[in-house]
Amino acid sequence: MPDIHGALGVLQQRTAQWTSRTVSAGWNAFLPFVPSLAAIAALLALVAVAGIAIRMRRDRAFHGSTMHSIDIMDGTHFEVFLAALFFRLGYRVRRVGMSHDFGADLVMTSRRQRVVVQAKRYAGNVGIGAVQEVLGAVQYYRGTRAMVVTSSGFTDSARELAARSGVELWDRQRLAAAMARTAGRSRAIRRKPVYNVDEE
Repeated sequence: MPDIHGALGVLQQRTAQWTSRTVSAGWNAFLPFVPSLAAIAALLALVAVAGIAIRMRRDRAFHGSTMHSIDIMDGTHFEVFLAALFFRLGYRVRRVGMSHDFGADLVMTSRRQRVVVQAKRYAGNVGIGAVQEVLGAVQYYRGTRAMVVTSSGFTDSARELAARSGVELWDRQRLAAAMARTAGRSRAIRRKPVYNVDEE
């Protein structure tokens, strides 16, 4: 009669050897991918850190701002501030303001609209030229709405042309009201990843 216990022992030994070789080969199969996986992990960490840094910069541009602090901003800082403000109003925001901006500083999109914005950080009233510029920019950027936002006010001629052409005007009072309205909402809106400012 064959030795059953001896056969079982040999079978167990061979099974253990096969399992050991398979596990060892399995880990070895993954070794060539370790540098790639480490690089991907490092890249994801870098993207996360960059996202946090950008968000902190945007928050600095918005939180603590008052009409007095806006009055001492230059034009570029005013554009960045407006981008943060309109983000909190639910828009995707792209900065296009530069020397050849075709009459726009911001292009904002929502589900149904594409709003072209001319930003004017002026001490005096904004004239008809700003309204004319944004009307041209609407055509160039294929916008559905046009808007001029200022830290001051508008001349009568600017208001008249805006009323006839459908350009929305935001003066100092309307800007202050929007800042007050979004102050309480900023925490909730900050969680929505819809803000994309292109610094050029």
